[in-house]
Amino acid sequence: MHVMVNLSLDARRLPAAIDTELHEAVSVACGVTADELLSYRILRRSIDARQKPLVKVLYQVMAELRDGARPRADLAAAAEDDVPWSPPAGRCELREPVVVGAGPAGLFAALVLARAGCRPLVLDRGRDVERRRLDIERFLAERSVNPDSNYLYGEGGAGTWSDGKLFTRVRDPRSRYVLESFVAAGADPAILYYSHPHVGSDRLPGIVAGLRQEICALGGRFAWDCRVADVAADASGRAFSHLLLADGSRLAAPAALIACGHSAREFILAVSKRVSATLKGFQIGCRIEHEQSFINELRYGRPEALPALGPAEYLYSSRPPEPAPGATTFCMCPGGIIIPAVCEHERLSTNGMSNAARDGHFANSAIVSTIAGEEFATAAAAFAFLGELERRGFVDGGSDYDCPAQRAEDFLARRGGRLPAGSSYQLGLRPQRLDTLLPARTYDALALALRHFERQARGFATRGVLVGVETHVSSPLRFTRRPDSLESSMDKLYIGGEGGGAAGGIMSAAIDGVKLAEAMIQNHR
Repeated sequence: MHVMVNLSLDARRLPAAIDTELHEAVSVACGVTADELLSYRILRRSIDARQKPLVKVLYQVMAELRDGARPRADLAAAAEDDVPWSPPAGRCELREPVVVGAGPAGLFAALVLARAGCRPLVLDRGRDVERRRLDIERFLAERSVNPDSNYLYGEGGAGTWSDGKLFTRVRDPRSRYVLESFVAAGADPAILYYSHPHVGSDRLPGIVAGLRQEICALGGRFAWDCRVADVAADASGRAFSHLLLADGSRLAAPAALIACGHSAREFILAVSKRVSATLKGFQIGCRIEHEQSFINELRYGRPEALPALGPAEYLYSSRPPEPAPGATTFCMCPGGIIIPAVCEHERLSTNGMSNAARDGHFANSAIVSTIAGEEFATAAAAFAFLGELERRGFVDGGSDYDCPAQRAEDFLARRGGRLPAGSSYQLGLRPQRLDTLLPARTYDALALALRHFERQARGFATRGVLVGVETHVSSPLRFTRRPDSLESSMDKLYIGGEGGGAAGGIMSAAIDGVKLAEAMIQNHR
């Protein structure tokens, strides 16, 4: 017999390994003896911190009971598990399609194609995670950028070194497939039931390499240090023919899937001259940093992290009445560090990352606001705007990848000031007026948001430090798709992920890659 049961436990009394120690609590909730409970499976785990310092861990559990057990009458019998989504089965004639980009969208597209026997070729201008790590370490030591292998480019994409947050608001049956593929590659199985799962930047490189190894074992191939410059159509001008590589060579393929990140601006612009695309809104802002103990106090009512929960996280939004601009926190990294999201010489943008334990002294998050695509005449103008912000951020930081920073209360008062001692940004901070660096509407959005957040969480603005500019958030361009085949306006060419303007974050990009690979398989039967 299987029944569903919900648990609400006081997090202050729970050990770190509570997920594996629920047997007694589940049996009590079911109204049976411990011997009558054969097993349990956690379906969902979340946190209720509305009555801090009483913080609760909420579980939805499927319990398997011994025959003859008599559980409480109000418990519902567990329904049969829904049939999980799986890639289309059957013969596929597509062989050796090319995938451009080894980020989440590209990796998961290649995984689906490889499992279907298509033997995909994945091209990436960056490097595998092993060499990419060395290039990042070299940049931090020497402050010399490798424009093809860095925090943004390379195996796993920008998400490899940004905590591996796997939360998404996208409701899609492919989500479970993506999470299970991560687990099969070495991720903690807890990501299958956490409401806000994450992997950790210390573990993600190995997991990403595991995905690559499965793709290769199924006949797929990877070509690193391979920069694609453009796409080309056949003689009819309607269908994809080949890729133009930066070294001047051509690579023909029966179909191509473009899954580059939105940081590949030059390539995106080149493709947009041949393929239909539209301007859309995109986000910019700043990172804000606090001591993690302060965030714990805000969320849990105590400065120490609770063993069963780990360091506290947050999500705040500001939605003032129009026409006032809104803003939201994004990519929150508990116990994390701020990193230089750099892929060009003399440009500087920020990002955040955390290791699996999230045990650092500081917490950080982006605060971003949307800029309407209609403000720009062309995509080139929007990308130039972002590039200029990054150039100014680099100069204001001292032209050596120190990061400009400003106390949030000084930002609100529009004044200069000294910075507090200590930051997670290891290349160093330089006091600068971020309030004058940002565009006026973005400043207004962040100022309104900070005041709103301060009312929600006292100390958020007065104790926060704004660090750098956050410009690698989303793309100002979205490529159009045919609703039936998901092809772009060019036959046999599929464009997706963050660079295609179709996703935002690891999970939504991975799901989009799966969806495009599924369409490729169905279209080539």
